[in-house]
Order: sequence, then structure tokens, then C-alpha cells
Amino acid sequence: MKHMKLALAASAIALAAPALADDVKIGVVVSTTSTYAFVGEPLVNGMKLAADEISAAGAWGGHNVEILYQDNRSDKQEAISLITRMAQSENADIVIGPIATSEAMATGPVANDLKIPMFTTATSPEVLKAGPYIFKSTETADAYMAPVGEHVASLNPASCFLVSIRDNEGYIRQRNVFREIMENAGVTIVGDESVLSSDTDFTALSTKIVDADPDCMFVTTPPEQAANIIIQARQAGLDPDTILAGDSGAGSQKFIDAGGSAIEGTFFPASFVASASDSAQAFAAAYESAYGKAPDIWAATGYTMMQTVANAIRNAGDDVTRDSLRDAMAATKDLPVVMGQGRLSFDADRIPTMGGIVMQISGGSWAQP
Repeated sequence: MKHMKLALAASAIALAAPALADDVKIGVVVSTTSTYAFVGEPLVNGMKLAADEISAAGAWGGHNVEILYQDNRSDKQEAISLITRMAQSENADIVIGPIATSEAMATGPVANDLKIPMFTTATSPEVLKAGPYIFKSTETADAYMAPVGEHVASLNPASCFLVSIRDNEGYIRQRNVFREIMENAGVTIVGDESVLSSDTDFTALSTKIVDADPDCMFVTTPPEQAANIIIQARQAGLDPDTILAGDSGAGSQKFIDAGGSAIEGTFFPASFVASASDSAQAFAAAYESAYGKAPDIWAATGYTMMQTVANAIRNAGDDVTRDSLRDAMAATKDLPVVMGQGRLSFDADRIPTMGGIVMQISGGSWAQP
């Protein structure tokens, strides 16, 4: 296993060490508790696995790298405070995080003003407008939701009911992309309801869904909440033949654990499939060995984010600065990764491309339909 890990880390990029080592500090500010812990926990696990492999392979480009992990508890004010601390008192060179679009929209202007690169998992490209120091690890909803919407449309539903979170711009954008595809395909939208991320009682919503008698239902909320919405709709009498679709959160183990048989058949976009490549298979084996469970999309995202940052550190020159890291991040091109189609590049607007895959919940696991 150790030999496999070293080979995987070394495959990311040629390991040309600079003449002189420099001290580099990476700050990680992500939620490992509260609402977005379903992302944060596997995200950090993936980062730590990648960092261990990179260190073992001597793949930091000869630099001495320190990583500080902090939990912002799914609170954007806490994220602002921690990123400010990373930039000022901790003298970090780059920050990985935060998770949600709402958090990144709040912290992006702060990081940009402090001129520290910030690498977030936020889904909306709006976060990038804060300035040139902001990067995102996720493709835009237009890219990763489109294959799911097109697949559902190909099943020829006559009508669809949409449920989204109204207090998070990222979820709203995912809803909008899916809705536009349905409408362009001639599917009638018989309901478009929104909830708060803190809501748990969906009795009234379930009644609306069942009364609308939709052929498909699209839910874009955090995974446990999405599972709860589907369960309550099932209990209210949702037709068992209703086509179910969701966002990438449906690829979380927490969605499967919370939803059980109620969420069987749900379609969702995946940026990571363990069987997609040799490197993805090697990562999945290493992750399961380290943590005792298969990696989900967020574990693969964390792993990829740390590899992307390591690649930037290697390419930032002998004297690694925030500006040289920013430039090296922006120049990322065809970096071998375990996600999507296996190569990551940033375009001129710092939007990443990797390529997405349509997946489905089948037999309590994930499968390609």
C-alpha cells in the first residue's frame, strides 16, 4: 500500500525541487461540524491523505510545508474570523475553504483584500467576482448539473416538482439550471418550492408535492435534509414511480444512510467515480485503508484540492509568496487528478474543468445508470 501511495502522489506532476527550501503554511478553514459537516469531514480526510502521500513522496518541491486545520462550524462569521486570523497572525500563504457558497461569498472579499489565495468548494461562480485571489474546486452548476437534467429529460417526464434551499445561492443556481433544462425539454414545472437549511418538518410541502402528482421530483438541499424531504413525500403518498433527481450531495454516504430505500433510484451528478481510472481506484483503496470506508465525492475533492495546492507550491518558485502561489494556481493546466475525466485545468476566470458523470443510487450504493 505504501508503495502504491508514493506512486500516486508522484504521478501528479514532475518533482523538480527548487535550489532552496522555503517555509510554506497552508490554512484549512472548513466546517467539520453542523450543517456542512457532511462535506467537511470527508473533505479533511481526503486532504490529510493527500498531504501524507505528498510528504512521503517528497512532493512539496523541496519546501517545508505546515498545514493548520480549523473548523468554522458552518458559520460564515466564524469563517471570516478564521480566514482573517490565517492571513494575519498565522501568516498562512494560502487558505483552503470555506465550504458553502454563502460562506465563500462572505469570506471572498476579505481574502482578496488581504491578498491571500482562497480555494473554496463553493459551487457558484459568483464567488470568483470577489477578485483574482479567489479559486473554486467545483465546476459550475451549468456544467455538472446539465448531464443530470438532460438524462432526466431523456426519460420523458411530463411534469416535475422542484425543491431547493432559498438561503444559499449555490442551491438556487443548481435549481435554476435543472429547471431551465426541464422547460427547454417541454417538461411542465408543477411546483417550485424553497425551504430553509434549518427546516425539518415538511408535512405541508409533502402535501403539495403529492397533490401535484409529478412525474419527477428534483431536490437540491444538504443530503440529510434532501433524504428527509423525499421520505416525508413518500409517506404522504408520492407515486413510487416518480423519477428522483438531486445535486452532488446525493452522492454522499449520509444521503444513503438517511434516506434508506426511500431514495432508491435518485439520479445525481458525480465528479468522482472510483472505477473511472487507475489513479481513482488507487485513491479509493488508500482512503478505505486509512478510514475504513469508501471515499465519497467530497473525500475525492479534498484529496484533489490538496494536490492542486501542492502543484502550485512546486511551481511557485524558490521564494513562495501569496502572489506567486496565486499565479501558480491560476496557471494550473491538465493536472492529473482522481476526479471527473482525470485532468484539472482553470480557465481565464479561475473556473475549473474536470468533466462530470451521471450516477444513480442503486441497491444502497452508487452506480452508473
